Amino acid sequence: MTPEDRRVVFSHREIAAIIKGITQEDGTEAPITGKSLGEAILFVSEEAATSSSSAHVIYGANESLSYTDCLSIYRDYGAALRAGSH
Repeated sequence: MTPEDRRVVFSHREIAAIIKGITQEDGTEAPITGKSLGEAILFVSEEAATSSSSAHVIYGANESLSYTDCLSIYRDYGAALRAGSH
């Protein structure tokens, strides 16, 4: 992911996103909804347990971010994303 790619994703941080690929304690996977793209990146990067490496974030018109994409954006914009979260 280029610096420009990360900047573009960050600029869309307020749009709705869905987190997929997080396994629950009972072994099932349920999409996590109701988060903005910024919140989803924070969740995958900070809050998700070790199973987050299989997580991906879906947003916009068929756009998606892998776990490593989320970490890359988090490295550049983590403080700004935390400051914007409620």
